[in-house]
Amino acid sequence: MSYLQRIKSSCTPLGRQYRNYSINPSDRIYYGDYQYKVSFEGNMFHYDVIFLADLYSLLQDETFYYRIQNTSKSINVYIHDKAVLDKVIDQYQHTDYITGITAPIDDDHLSGLLDSDTEYVYRNKYWYGIYPIKISFFRSYGSDSELGKDIREFVDGSFGNYRLYDNYTNNWYQNYLWVTQDEYDKGYPFLKLSYGEYIDKVQKIKLLEQ
Repeated sequence: MSYLQRIKSSCTPLGRQYRNYSINPSDRIYYGDYQYKVSFEGNMFHYDVIFLADLYSLLQDETFYYRIQNTSKSINVYIHDKAVLDKVIDQYQHTDYITGITAPIDDDHLSGLLDSDTEYVYRNKYWYGIYPIKISFFRSYGSDSELGKDIREFVDGSFGNYRLYDNYTNNWYQNYLWVTQDEYDKGYPFLKLSYGEYIDKVQKIKLLEQ
């Protein structure tokens, strides 16, 4: 079993709500190992010493597989085991210490996190109001100076409803194409076939419930 298969088989999406907490959709598997991030009140400059000692004690009793990060805004705990997450919630659910939980929220979201070429983005609306898909292009230094023109002409001939970040000067390194789902379904296979080596990432929006 590959590393990604092992991680995926042990991941458990939480949904939009879990144990009375609104779940923030994660944008990665943290440090390549942890699916959950729990944020706590306090920061690297100001924190409750007794609380932090209690948190360390709880985690050390439950697992060796965790990571704590103190930032200028919060105290973050990264864990992978859902049973450990539940223990943390049990300990602090009746306090104000937990300020947020970030995690995969469904299977599509999880698949996107584990797929280096596709990323699911959770937003209240589509890009520019109509585009659910964003394709990022990247070219390395020294690439063919005509590449941008070629891609622009290819996009214009292959897609009907799209928006292209039209900055194809000779020194561009990153550029973006926004398309509808229908245009993506029809045109992306040919775009990937022709210019796949320059496609950096595909991002797909999943709308949050209003």
